[in-house]
Amino acid sequence: MEKSARFEQLKNECQLKDSDFYFLELIPLIEMIWADNQNQEPELNLLYKFTTEHIARICNEAGSPNLITVDQANDFLDRFAHTKPEQRVLELLKQLVIESWQTQRDSEQKEITKQSILDYCLDIAASCVDAYPYEHHQRVTTVEKQLLQELMIGFHIDPLCKVS
Repeated sequence: MEKSARFEQLKNECQLKDSDFYFLELIPLIEMIWADNQNQEPELNLLYKFTTEHIARICNEAGSPNLITVDQANDFLDRFAHTKPEQRVLELLKQLVIESWQTQRDSEQKEITKQSILDYCLDIAASCVDAYPYEHHQRVTTVEKQLLQELMIGFHIDPLCKVS
C-alpha cells in the first residue's frame, strides 16, 4: 500500500493532521528519544537539528520553500517529542516509515536520508543515560539497541557498508 494511502488510514486512529505526513521520518528519532521514557535536552537538540535539515530538504526537493512550515513542525514536535505519545502509535507510524522506505525506488538521496536517520538515532541513543555511573555496555540501553537493530533491518542497511 502506498505511504499516503496508509497515512490516511492511520490519521483518525493516531489523531494525525494532514501536515504530519511530512514529518513521519522524524518518528524513528522520536521513538529513540522516548526509549527510556524521558525526553532529555541533548536528545531534543539533535531532533531539532534533524528537523531543520528535514524541512529544508523536503522544501528544496519540492521546489516550494513554504511547503511545510516551522509552525507545523513545532506542532508535530509538541505532540510527539514534548509529550510522550502512546507506544502503539509510535510503532504504527514507525512501521509506516519502514514500509515506505522499502517500497521506494532506490536512489542516492534515499540512501543518504536513511543513513542520516540511523546516524541521528545513534547520536540520540548515546547522548544521554538513565543514571551515572552506568555499567559497561549500558550507555546505550537494551531497548535503544533493539530499536537501532529494527531500523537497520527495516532500512536494509548493510552493517558492512562504509560509514561516512
